[in-house]
Amino acid sequence: MQQCILKLVFDNSLYDEITDSLLTFPDKELEFMGYLVQAHTKTLGDIREQVSGFKQNMVIEITTHEEEAVKIIRYIKDVLADAPFDYQLLPLLNFSVS
Repeated sequence: MQQCILKLVFDNSLYDEITDSLLTFPDKELEFMGYLVQAHTKTLGDIREQVSGFKQNMVIEITTHEEEAVKIIRYIKDVLADAPFDYQLLPLLNFSVS
């Protein structure tokens, strides 16, 4: 099974809810990392975003495989039906350094 990185991208305000859902994932204990990113879009919400020119988003990365990534996404959508988030699945290349 090929390893992948599942990237979840969402509004900073959803961080606690998303991480709580990942920590309660029933199939296995997930390990992940989260970090803040600056999202540059045409539509910025409040005055702070308009002045700074970006929106604060969060990204969570989980090293997994495709089948499990589908289960994780479905689980989050079931637990947090109203939480908008984007996701990407990126394949990991196997290589060795000698």
